[in-house]
Amino acid sequence: MIRLLILSLTLLIISCSQPEACIDIKVINGVVYKKGEIYTGKCSYYDDNNGKTISSHEYNKGKFHGKWKFFYPNGQLETIGNFDNGLRVCTWFYYYSNGNKSQISIYDKGKKNGIWKVYDENGNLTFEQEWSEGVAVIDTNRLKNDYQDIKIDGYDVKPILVNPNSD
Repeated sequence: MIRLLILSLTLLIISCSQPEACIDIKVINGVVYKKGEIYTGKCSYYDDNNGKTISSHEYNKGKFHGKWKFFYPNGQLETIGNFDNGLRVCTWFYYYSNGNKSQISIYDKGKKNGIWKVYDENGNLTFEQEWSEGVAVIDTNRLKNDYQDIKIDGYDVKPILVNPNSD
């Protein structure tokens, strides 16, 4: 009985410990390796000064896969999103260091898709942009038929005009 209790406690401690550090992880031509082998597993990067998690990653057969998280130095969540077979998928959430949302982005098989939203540091919605299969869509009704060049920092945006009245 005591052996069973000790074994149970040992397994509990091991399962609650931090994920292994992403030591020896290398990305070569888009494939993730660890110690020369194609890598499958979970690992995290840690701050050398305070030991806090900087980011956590999942890989499957050498590709980005599963949930990815990034953190500010204060420990606050910065970004959370998912990869599937090396491609960004689903909804990605971005946050300011104060915890408020900064952006919500949607991906479908690695391409920007749906309505992306950008917020100010107080959490107020400041901008929305629709995407379809990686291309920025301009709704002419929203723009009151005026062409507008939309810029999103860090992205090369090539908008297309959409007439919602056409087929």
